[in-house]
Amino acid sequence: MDTSKQGVPNSLRNWLVFHFYVDYAFAIPFFFFPETTAEILGYVPLDPLAARIVAAALFGIGYSSLLASKFDLEAMRTKLRWAVVWAGSATVGLLWAATTVEHIWGWVFAGIFLLFFLLWGSYALRLGSFK
Repeated sequence: MDTSKQGVPNSLRNWLVFHFYVDYAFAIPFFFFPETTAEILGYVPLDPLAARIVAAALFGIGYSSLLASKFDLEAMRTKLRWAVVWAGSATVGLLWAATTVEHIWGWVFAGIFLLFFLLWGSYALRLGSFK
């Protein structure tokens, strides 16, 4: 098992840094250029207010993942509980929304959130976050 001296797997630390980059890769263009980004992705029409709110959430969640990449075991367990709740509720909401819109991106975003939910959930179980 790839663990650091604090009992937190190095692979989890790497995933958290990767998560930061993924969140910011979506947050920056959707925050500063929502209409242009939506056009490039073929996701029109897009509500720029909603896009910027989502981008703001991604900035916060992504930054929290970057900070968490240095957490000790107890703090990491807390972070993982939050991440499971966030990714799980976002996945349910996105899956629900994907059934009502005609954009493939609803399913793509739901799939991305589902993968992160499964990733955070597996680490949460492995580290005993819900005990």
